[in-house]
Amino acid sequence: MTTLQAGGLCQRIGGRTVLDEVSLSVGPGEILGLIGPNGAGKSTLVRALLGQSRPDRGAVLLGGQPVRSLSARACARQIAYVPQRPPDGFPVTVFDTCLLGRTPYMGTRPRAGDIAVVESVLDRLDLAGLAFRTMDALSGGERQRVMLARALAQQTPLIVLDEPTSALDIGNQLATLRLLADEVRVRGVGVIVAIHDLSLAARFSTRIALLHEGRLVAEGPWKTALTPQTIRQTYGVEAEIGQLRDAPVIAPFEVRA
Repeated sequence: MTTLQAGGLCQRIGGRTVLDEVSLSVGPGEILGLIGPNGAGKSTLVRALLGQSRPDRGAVLLGGQPVRSLSARACARQIAYVPQRPPDGFPVTVFDTCLLGRTPYMGTRPRAGDIAVVESVLDRLDLAGLAFRTMDALSGGERQRVMLARALAQQTPLIVLDEPTSALDIGNQLATLRLLADEVRVRGVGVIVAIHDLSLAARFSTRIALLHEGRLVAEGPWKTALTPQTIRQTYGVEAEIGQLRDAPVIAPFEVRA
């Protein structure tokens, strides 16, 4: 199975250091939760991992090869991406949008197997009823779910998601993260998910990578990466950490004067 590795990534943008010696990896059967405050460098790191940008120093390897050396088709067969914001509505059906996930495998026309994959994914995400509606007729949350469906239709060994729950209500947030956990459990994929909700990150992630001012300040199981000390250091807030129904709960509070 494919592993995504980043080693010593450094990048400056507009005179500001946005990545500072960041090293991490994700492999089969795990979810790496990428967290940190606004401006911590999460989206910049995601772009570097996908080969969309070239860091000033360091390397990103996808399956042991430099990610930027791979063709777009070869890369798309190994890693799927769900962007932070779904694209603005456009007059293409949900079904055809999801079918784009099969592009790395198709010739000029989709095969029966490609269509079957898309139908199965739409069923799993409860989107079958929207299959022939156009994207410009959907809400932001619905478009976000379609982007996830497109990524799952790629059937890649790795999935990278940049805040995939930001446009979703709490029910669909849980459903999305549960679906990713099922992909890890059933297909053994590796997942990197940038996410703001610390409780959800702790609940669904195998490991946590905590970024602050471009640096990786903590990495490991949530109980060691998310402590009152690391949360105060990175977010500037106090935090109470507990469990409800065996799920971690992290509650933030203002720092006492």
